[in-house]
Amino acid sequence: MPGLEVHRRDGTWAPVADEPDTFVVNLGDSIARLTNDRWRSTVHRVTTVDRGRRRSLAFFPVANWDARIECLPTCPEPGESPRHEPVLAGPWLMSKFQRSVGSNDGPVGDRARTPRCWTR
Repeated sequence: MPGLEVHRRDGTWAPVADEPDTFVVNLGDSIARLTNDRWRSTVHRVTTVDRGRRRSLAFFPVANWDARIECLPTCPEPGESPRHEPVLAGPWLMSKFQRSVGSNDGPVGDRARTPRCWTR
C-alpha cells in the first residue's frame, strides 16, 4: 500500500508491503475488545508518496448506542479471562472521541459534541 504505515511497539513506523492483488483492513478498538486482543487495532498513518495510484475507502461501522461490546466466548485461551471490561458502544465511543479532541472548553472542544445521529 503506497503511503500506508503502521506504528510498531518499539515506536517506529513501518510501511505496509505493497503486494499485488492485496486487500488491507485496519481494525478498530471494538474488534480488539471482542477478540480479547487476538486481533488488535493498529495505529496507522498515510504519507504522501508519488508511486502511482492508490485507492482507499474509509468505512467506520458503529454498533448501536446501547450495544454491549464484550469478549466473545470463543476468543480467550483456555483458562484466560477477558482482558477488557464490557462497555456500552455509544458512551465508550464518545469517551474515546472526547479524549482525542479534548474537553468542550476552547476552540477544538467546541466541535466535540455528540453527533446528531447518536442523540436520542
